[in-house]
Formats: sequence, C-alpha cells, structure tokens
Amino acid sequence: MLRRCCGCLPLESGCLILCIISTMSCIAYIVAGVWNLPRHRDREQEDNLISMTMVMFSTLSVISNAVALCGIAFRRPGCLQLSLLFNSVFILCIFLVAVVTCLFSNELKPYLDNAGNVALIVVSFFAGAAYSLYYLTVVNSVYRKMKMSYSETALPM
Repeated sequence: MLRRCCGCLPLESGCLILCIISTMSCIAYIVAGVWNLPRHRDREQEDNLISMTMVMFSTLSVISNAVALCGIAFRRPGCLQLSLLFNSVFILCIFLVAVVTCLFSNELKPYLDNAGNVALIVVSFFAGAAYSLYYLTVVNSVYRKMKMSYSETALPM
C-alpha cells in the first residue's frame, strides 16, 4: 500500500490527477480510433475492426475512470473497487488491441520496416504498461485507505 503518490503528492490528490490523465489518454485513443472510421470503405476490414475495438475498450475505460473519479470525490470505496475490477480488464484489452494492431494492421506495415519505429513501439508499450500498473496500484491504495478509515479491515465486502 502506497502512502504518497509519486513520492510527493497526497494519495487522494495524486490518484485524482492520475485518473484525469488516464481519462485524457483514453479520449486521445478514442479520437485516434474514430479518425479513420469515416473512410471505412477504403480500408481493410481488419483495420476497421481494430479501430472499432480500440474505440470500444477506450470508451469503457473512460467510464471506469469516471467511476473512480466519483469514488474519490464522494469518498465511496465501492466505486473504487468497481473501477479497479473493470479497469484492469479494459487496460489489458487495450494492450491486446495495441499488440494486434502492430501484428496485423496493413496500414502499419510500412512503418514496421524501420528498426527505430519498432524500438519506439516497444518502449511505448512498456512505458504504458508501467504507468497502468502504477495507476492501478495508486487506486488500490486509495481504496484500501478509505476502507480502513471506515471499517477495521481493507478486505472487500
């Protein structure tokens, strides 16, 4: 359980900031997925499916982040628990969509010929995974702190 967020912020404030950053990242992911959908007839079916899947999981993650924001704002540990459960699954699915995009997208194949682009994708993937794990750890710490302040145990009920 973390005591502070990023080493210097109070846990609740840091969690609020991370929730907002995660929400903005998901909105950017939605925009990137929707950007190509108007020209769906010119694209391969696989690319359209990848874009729609990206939009779907990003939208669900935005909703889950909004639930976490409400849990922090209204001091509801149940909302944080629900957000942890669903956001874990949605983040995993978003990363799977990113891997599928890199492996099967016809639009991305010309960029994968350059080793620098592949290295950038790998570094971005690991940075995103590290951020996501830290985000979930901070939300879990806030959840446990709220549960312990309202009852004697941090175990879920």
